[in-house]
Amino acid sequence: MPLAFWGAYAVRLAILALVLCTLYVIARRLRDTKLFVRQGRRVDVLESTMLSQQAALHLVRVDTRYFLIASAAAGVTRIAELEPPKN
Repeated sequence: MPLAFWGAYAVRLAILALVLCTLYVIARRLRDTKLFVRQGRRVDVLESTMLSQQAALHLVRVDTRYFLIASAAAGVTRIAELEPPKN
């Protein structure tokens, strides 16, 4: 194969790599923004922590209300309704 062929091949590979890296960076930045969050979402799990292998504690927002929820192998229990945070 002539040297010109391999030179052109290397240039095309470099351009492809550059395009793929650029697309990767753009995708990561879009994922980190709130641009694609569904509007009208009513239920959000704000935070969760595992208490044991089978038990967890969750802070959940439903519209403007906040709940502390426990989940375990036996089921899910509402522990308390919390005051909304003051801004």
